Amino acid sequence: MKIIINFFFIFISFKVFAIEIIRDPVAEVYFNNLSKDENKFNSFLIIDEKPNAFVIENNIYFTTELIKLIEDEDALKSIFFHELGHIINNHYASKKIKLLDAQKSNSLNNILSLGIAVISGDPSIGIASSLAINQKLLGDLSYNSIKFEIQADDYMIQKIREKKFNTKGLINFINNLPDNKNSYFETHPRNEDRINIIKEFSNSDLVVNSPEFNWIKAKYGKNSENNDFNNFFKDLEKGKVYEIIEPSIPKAYIDYELYKSGMSKSQNDEILGNINNQLDNSFLKIEYFNYIIDNNLSRFYELIEKNKENKKLKKEYYYHFIYGKYYALQNNINLSNFYFCQFFKSTNQTQKIDYYCNNYDKNKISNLDNLNAILN
Repeated sequence: MKIIINFFFIFISFKVFAIEIIRDPVAEVYFNNLSKDENKFNSFLIIDEKPNAFVIENNIYFTTELIKLIEDEDALKSIFFHELGHIINNHYASKKIKLLDAQKSNSLNNILSLGIAVISGDPSIGIASSLAINQKLLGDLSYNSIKFEIQADDYMIQKIREKKFNTKGLINFINNLPDNKNSYFETHPRNEDRINIIKEFSNSDLVVNSPEFNWIKAKYGKNSENNDFNNFFKDLEKGKVYEIIEPSIPKAYIDYELYKSGMSKSQNDEILGNINNQLDNSFLKIEYFNYIIDNNLSRFYELIEKNKENKKLKKEYYYHFIYGKYYALQNNINLSNFYFCQFFKSTNQTQKIDYYCNNYDKNKISNLDNLNAILN
């Protein structure tokens, strides 16, 4: 059955804008663990007052307002699988290729922004490219957008049925959204139509929200089912510590939030070590390694060296910077300059590129390290 339910697959913008990306290890691991296809994507939160979820390249983004408004976990999971459907069907790349092909034959001057370039760890998203567009192309894009939405919706419905999700929360969420009557592309069905389709697959089984879902919702909405979690984050914003007597989440999560707020009474290396033992998250490793290096904790050198070839770690924005610091601490200035050279290439800081890239001996860089070089 072909189904059309659009859940905010956004890749077009009409002006340059900046969005703050939140690197929240608990949230990132939570979303990545929702699917066995976790190696195909990453998930992030962004600060935005509009409820939204969208795909850029192989990344899924959820706004903090979406987390706040979602009432139950099955609704959030359903939206997640819709967005994952876009990635599995390679929609972003397909759309990008079509638009770039269209650019070659279009001579108008009206600019339509295409895509968003994301630098993991950097709190901004910038426009990646732009192209001219005419009314015929708009029609083509609208048609292809509908096809992509159908495929993503099919994947979502498949998961709703397979995992027996309760759809009440999803229906309530859509019902409270304003109708998008002025959409640039006519690919958004009416909220009423979306709800009627979802009702065909309704499951009224009781939803029991997980502690992790309540923790994330309490952090960004202060309105989870767990009042202890809500009070903890409310007090944290006021600079106070609310004691959760019997937490249903690992104590490492609580300690980590206290550490990030500067109110922890425990040793920071112990806090970061414990949260790293709980969560496999590349940003968390970068944060941990940075602390270790700054505090000269020599007993952890082997851990940092062992993770140098970690594929997920290599994708992190500060990967090269961390290893530049790491080798500088070991007085291996040649390797340190090599890694700093790679980092500043990625940031396009010309003066620092010139300094670091001209101050290491290329003949002394191993083949393994050279694999981590950024090609010009």
